[in-house]
Amino acid sequence: MNAVEVERRGAVLWARIARPERANACGSDVMAALEGWLEQGRDQGVRVLVLTGTGGSFCAGADLKEAATLVGDHDALLAFLRRGRDLVAAIREAPVPVIAAVNGVAYAGGLELLLACDVAVAGASAQVGDRHLAQGQVPGWGSSALLPAAVGRATATRLLLGAESLDAAEALRIGLVSEVVDDHLLDEHVTTLADTIALYDAVAVDRMLRLTRRDPADLATAAAWEWQVLQEHAASVGARDHVVRFSSPSPAEES
Repeated sequence: MNAVEVERRGAVLWARIARPERANACGSDVMAALEGWLEQGRDQGVRVLVLTGTGGSFCAGADLKEAATLVGDHDALLAFLRRGRDLVAAIREAPVPVIAAVNGVAYAGGLELLLACDVAVAGASAQVGDRHLAQGQVPGWGSSALLPAAVGRATATRLLLGAESLDAAEALRIGLVSEVVDDHLLDEHVTTLADTIALYDAVAVDRMLRLTRRDPADLATAAAWEWQVLQEHAASVGARDHVVRFSSPSPAEES
């Protein structure tokens, strides 16, 4: 099975992360497929991009099992992390609106993918949170910059330090998502939204994106500082130990 299923629906190009056995964790195969999806999104006939997942997950974050295989090669580990960071930046800079259809868990790197999208619609059973500290890690794909821009500094700091998981209703209340719909209506609702946007004048939509997307200068400064801190953290013994520990299967998974 492809790591990401790409489907063209009229003027809308969908990408569905398809690694349900790994909670749609974002590994190199997923990153490569999403890079290809974004490239296809440059086709003049594509007016909207939609990102979602299969099963009960949107994306549980970076693939720690893959990261664990790179712990002994610091340059390779940083290249893996940088690729995810560049992917989030590319989504933020996509030439057309990007909608996240959040169909389940969106943690850590999954939250960063969500934050990169212009609009996020969640299913009622979605769970959203930064969760980096719960795994002994710090962000590297943008959440320390994008989260304050989305929900304000005080709430973002609480979410980053608390590593908590929010249900869809709370994510809506604080502004992490714009809408919550019943799980079985998520695909249909996002399809209607995307098709509506696709009908509008392309030039006007492009200019609206320039107005609605946050000031890139401020975010770029914050993201650069985040990357510096992540590089320091990734070089530490404790961070490497956490990657290995959290990538190991639990006894239940082994049985």
